[in-house]
Amino acid sequence: MHLGVFFAIFFASLIIGVPVYLSMLIPSILYLVLNDMSLYMLAQKCMNGLNSFTLIAIPFFIMAAQVMNSGSVTTRIFNFCRALCGHYKGGLGYVNVLASVIFSGMSGSAVADVGGLGQVEIKAMREAKYDEGFTIGVTAASGTIGPIIPPSIPFVVYATYSGASTGALFMAGILPGIFMALVLCVMCKYMAEKTNSPADVKATFPERIDAFKKAALAMLMPLLIIGGIWTGLATPTEAAMVAIVYALIVSGCIFRELSLTKLFEIIMETIDNTMPIMVVIAAATIFSFIVSYERLDVRMLEFFVNLTDSPLIILLCLNLMVLILGMFFDCTVIVMLLTPLLIPLAKNFGLSMTHIGVIVVLNAMIGLLTPPVGYSLYVLNSVTGYPVMKIARWCLPWMVPLIFTLLAITVFPEISLFIPRMLGII
Repeated sequence: MHLGVFFAIFFASLIIGVPVYLSMLIPSILYLVLNDMSLYMLAQKCMNGLNSFTLIAIPFFIMAAQVMNSGSVTTRIFNFCRALCGHYKGGLGYVNVLASVIFSGMSGSAVADVGGLGQVEIKAMREAKYDEGFTIGVTAASGTIGPIIPPSIPFVVYATYSGASTGALFMAGILPGIFMALVLCVMCKYMAEKTNSPADVKATFPERIDAFKKAALAMLMPLLIIGGIWTGLATPTEAAMVAIVYALIVSGCIFRELSLTKLFEIIMETIDNTMPIMVVIAAATIFSFIVSYERLDVRMLEFFVNLTDSPLIILLCLNLMVLILGMFFDCTVIVMLLTPLLIPLAKNFGLSMTHIGVIVVLNAMIGLLTPPVGYSLYVLNSVTGYPVMKIARWCLPWMVPLIFTLLAITVFPEISLFIPRMLGII
């Protein structure tokens, strides 16, 4: 079976609305049959793709975020951030970004950020009479920080199939995530002036202390995760297990907002959210095997070697490629499709797989805001009721700070690599 036909069937399946995992499985099965390969290989590759200790972290991080999101945790975090900076002009925009930075240390998912914390943020900004475009745009853009600051589900998937250290990737996401937040705050200032946004009454010092006390236990969870990995006391998977235990203690025993019935619902939601990811990973494993078997990675390497000898040009081309793919595919699919192709490219040009991982994931997060398949757009559609394309137009100005951040991280690798190198884990 020719590789061109293989990809033609893949893209045709996507265009007619076939689910992504089936779009990868259908051409893969046809390839195996037409090339007289045993279908046993299909089951073997799919199972091997899921047989990873690192991947266990995915349902754990999802469940921990679900537990923390089930009660008043998101409201406590938002109220604390509001007490700190809500009194500035357009202050709820800054609050939106700061709250997303804190919540990103719990969820590891942009969609979870937009769908959970985003509802609180949108409600508050509407009540304060903020411009709808500002409200929707900053909520969508700040949600992209979620998978950059650890923990990060896309980093776990990337680490599993690239050979990069999950801990190194988590640490590599800290400074880029903070940099993203700062750039988004600059955009908030611009939008606040443009839309003449209001300001809250400045919170008193006792009010700030009270808000901090209410949110402190929730904000400790990201420190436990990052601290455990930073000090080497826990692997990311072990840190995810600790996060669940901590989330259950805080929400169930201290805040008393978690009943057994609610816990069962959270477990079922975790299964519902985990299974699509795992099915895609299984399907992408055999798909990636065929791509490698056809030596597409070698062809791609030869193309870039003939094109340029500049690592920066390679990374800029990679950015363009992933930005286009992000318009059509979920981050997990992008990571699974590209990782086998990127490994020889990184070795030949002396690029860091950790640095590439941050670039690919940030690219894919920007894709969440781009139609036709921008998942954050559809989440905001369900939350606000606005048409997807209208939400996309409101998000368009916020692409500027995100792409600026992407270019800065691409041109200056130390933004990503400083902390991992300081810790000696790359």
